[in-house]
Amino acid sequence: MQAFIIFVRHLFHMLIFVRGVLLSLVLILLAFALITAKVDNVPLHDALYFTFITALTVGYGDIVPTTGVTRAISVLTGFVGVIYVGLVVAVSTRALEHAVQEERQLQRDKLSRDKEQ
Repeated sequence: MQAFIIFVRHLFHMLIFVRGVLLSLVLILLAFALITAKVDNVPLHDALYFTFITALTVGYGDIVPTTGVTRAISVLTGFVGVIYVGLVVAVSTRALEHAVQEERQLQRDKLSRDKEQ
């Protein structure tokens, strides 16, 4: 459990470091949702749902773009989503690396203290 807590601490620290980029990507996705809602004349909640499902590359297919503009936006949404997910995965990987290093250092310190006693 201690290793997980260390990982979460490093993850939040690193997410805070890249929060500007993450927020910018989310704002781009929100803009895409607003454009989709306006151009395709769908409710905003459906456009938001469609945009985030597309960005996460799930794509259930229950809502589809009907105009050329919103189809192009869907492609851009996919690209932005891949960047967002890739960034979160990269940050998580780095946090895990730091957590493992910290856990190993704690174990070495404990062994050193045990040897001294």
